Amino acid sequence: METIGLGGDEIPAEGVTLNIELPNFSEKKINTRAGADESISKVTAVFYGESNTYKGMANVNIGSKNADGTYQATISKVPSGTKTVHLVTNINDLTEEEAKDLQAAYREIDTNNPICWGSVSLETLLNGTPTVDLFRPYAKVTLKVADAVNAVKAVFPEKDAGLIINHTAAKSAIAPAGYNEPTDALAPTTEFSSTDVGDGTSREVAVTETSAGEANVIIKAKYKDVVGYYKVGLYKDTKNKIQYSLLRNHNYIITVTKVNDYGFEKLDDAVKSDPENRLEVNVVDDNPAIYNMIACKDYELGVSDNLSLKATDTKARITLVTTLESAKYDVNFKKDSWIKGYTPDDNVITTPESGRLSSSGKKYLLEFTLDPNIHETPRTETVTISSGDLKLDVMITQAGYDFMRDDPKRKVSMLKNDSEIHPDYFAWLDKDVKGIKPEQMQNVKRNDGLHFTVGKNAYSYKIPKKTGDKLTVDNLTGDVLTDKDGHFTVSADGDYWKVTLADKHDNNYNLWKGTFTIKNAAGINITYTVYHTGIFHEITENMANKYELAEGGVDSLKVKGMFYYGVVKVKGKAHTYIMLDRNLGATDNSPYVPDVNELKDHKGAIGGYFKISEDKNKSDVKQGNLSSTLSPEGFEIPEKSVFEDLIANGTLKTEVRHTVLGESYYCTFMNTTSSELKTIYLPYGGYLEGESHKYPMHVVFWTKTLVSGTQGFSGGSPEYGYWYNYFDVYNDKKGFSNVRFVSGSNGNNTHRYKAMPLRLISKTVLKNPTL
Repeated sequence: METIGLGGDEIPAEGVTLNIELPNFSEKKINTRAGADESISKVTAVFYGESNTYKGMANVNIGSKNADGTYQATISKVPSGTKTVHLVTNINDLTEEEAKDLQAAYREIDTNNPICWGSVSLETLLNGTPTVDLFRPYAKVTLKVADAVNAVKAVFPEKDAGLIINHTAAKSAIAPAGYNEPTDALAPTTEFSSTDVGDGTSREVAVTETSAGEANVIIKAKYKDVVGYYKVGLYKDTKNKIQYSLLRNHNYIITVTKVNDYGFEKLDDAVKSDPENRLEVNVVDDNPAIYNMIACKDYELGVSDNLSLKATDTKARITLVTTLESAKYDVNFKKDSWIKGYTPDDNVITTPESGRLSSSGKKYLLEFTLDPNIHETPRTETVTISSGDLKLDVMITQAGYDFMRDDPKRKVSMLKNDSEIHPDYFAWLDKDVKGIKPEQMQNVKRNDGLHFTVGKNAYSYKIPKKTGDKLTVDNLTGDVLTDKDGHFTVSADGDYWKVTLADKHDNNYNLWKGTFTIKNAAGINITYTVYHTGIFHEITENMANKYELAEGGVDSLKVKGMFYYGVVKVKGKAHTYIMLDRNLGATDNSPYVPDVNELKDHKGAIGGYFKISEDKNKSDVKQGNLSSTLSPEGFEIPEKSVFEDLIANGTLKTEVRHTVLGESYYCTFMNTTSSELKTIYLPYGGYLEGESHKYPMHVVFWTKTLVSGTQGFSGGSPEYGYWYNYFDVYNDKKGFSNVRFVSGSNGNNTHRYKAMPLRLISKTVLKNPTL
């Protein structure tokens, strides 16, 4: 190959020399050397010109590993027009097609002989003996158990805990996209591996680079000698449930801080679940990605993203990168704040150049020490990073302390008819109640307070009363207080504060929320929210088996367990109806359309597919027998006339909406009146006939109106009682169809049933104007 010159200087005949450095994922070290179990046996140089045009490739002569873990390498025969040299390790059969576009060349993971990539400009090579840092094409996930948890060996021993991770990317490219160090804004992963990573015994696993929210991270462990499976969310922002992407060369450290209950018996059940309160963890990216960058004429400064931490977190990590020639930086924050100081890492990493976008620089990791937040109010401080004349801010936010969940001295107990049913109410709410998390309720909070059920209520609550406590309700202080609207009462009851519903009549459909405050002896306010906005209802195993059908006959798809439903009022032309905010058995009240990718996570909005009867009904008393057998107390399947009334008033409507990517879809919804939740949605999901899914692009609901008389059957017909009207929406067309709830004819029942979603209303119907 022809040797080239740069600025008049020829490449020496013996080539150019550089040091190769391989970070080893050691905790808190972003630039340590290769471990003893890793080695570099082959290095290939790939030469690119302007705009990453391929120029050729050549073997690199490497020496033995240096004492500091680096390798010295020599590159010769650089082709004319080369601007950037890319280095690829441990591939003996790199093809020219792969070399032409390393960001589109995929290889399997080999942790002992890692296939790594790094790059350096030819100009930098000619100016000395630079160090080139290499990036593995995979991330590492590390599991730890906090000392306080591991100390009780019989409860949750670390030695018996390990990782299983699935639904990771099927492959990783040799080089990152754009030949830049990747960030959490990773392109969505579209191809997934069907193989689990880890077998539940290893606490360190390597995984392919995967976009946020896709990988299922499972901890297999023993709790009180019983093996179980726990799902973990890789949340970098626990409040907004924003997850980390699994980025190459990053080490994600999961630390178990608390164990509340047994894990799932089966791995599949854990994979299908949402992360929940069985297990509490801290997740830290040991190499936070650069998020924000600014530049002046001569150099650049970049810092990692703002941090959202738990109240109990006492450490925070910030990454910075500077291309200032001296690589110096300064750190400033309020000296009298809850940020107590920081420790700079002794090791630095040389960042690669990225064409015309960025120069080579130095990257540092700073670890800050924090005071825990003992108040329930979140707090934020600003850390200012400067290098030369450039400055950037990183905001560190600590969540408020959750006294209701995290204070062992304030466990709230739930009573039904004055008998305790849940000694730790919030643990039950987190673990057992489906559909109450903000992300399942259009980001409306309902899992942060005490619930009295709308209609008929049987619940009350007890909160431990401590010496020095002061109770405040609506700015009044005392030992027995009722809020100014007469909704609820808090009273001293021995060693407890007891919270009861003030309006106890059975048809209490007023919708409201309120608060009260307990100030403890330390002067810290603990605020409790009280809700009268919904109901709890359980679908038992027996109910599911008797009345539900599942697509393909897969019983695990049947919905069961305890559910929370918001209650709303929707106004028809003649009446106002008290309706559940979602389908029966639904875990979500958001819009859902099967073929709209942006809405795919809302499939839980369909709920269950229910039979309306087991045999034909011949009297109005029995009509729609699920109303008494399966429905929550006081609620029932609506008549056809309810939907007609809502349509006539323009309350129930369909419109075309668009996703952020411009994809259009039909959305069917109702705006509510005098309700905490302003809009409720009707999901598209069709119905089941036997095990077959029919019309998935329709909104379908049973009504309890039989087909009779002028509609086709007299009361004496053998077919009367088998046929029901159902509500149907297709695109923007709303109407009614009728169907035989079970296959057969002339009064026969073949036991091949149809099953549809249900949207229930209260048996109490309000006249307009609303009472």
